[in-house]
Amino acid sequence: MPRHEHAGKIGWEAVIEETLRRDAPIMYMPLRYAVEDIDLGDVVIKKGDPILLAFGAAGRAPAFHGYSACEFDATRESTDHLAFGHGVHFCLGAPLGRMEAHFALRALFGAFPDLALAVPESELVPQASFIAHGYQRLPVILRPAEVVAAAV
Repeated sequence: MPRHEHAGKIGWEAVIEETLRRDAPIMYMPLRYAVEDIDLGDVVIKKGDPILLAFGAAGRAPAFHGYSACEFDATRESTDHLAFGHGVHFCLGAPLGRMEAHFALRALFGAFPDLALAVPESELVPQASFIAHGYQRLPVILRPAEVVAAAV
């Protein structure tokens, strides 16, 4: 699809939810241990076995999000994710986080509407963390709104 085909038609909420689905800020829950045997059908986790939950994997599951689950697509219909947890462990701050992201993105792209990566995505270096998701540096090219308006 052309880069600007949906320009102005996709709300920040859709962008935020797709970002949380594809690139959850917390990728793994710190290691836990089973306090009793857990029968998952094909697999039994024995009492005392280590458990590592991969929150990030849930948002990239082809069974839920189709063959393009690893691709960013803000027009995607299903953006279900575990970025803020689930059930009784759902983050109480989720609405605030979403609101902050909405205002920050709107302000950032309002000031720099042509903001773009300064390097290919493949050159981004992940931060050295097993738990959190992010990059060591995120070089971008800024082009203020006044420059964009003058160029049109």
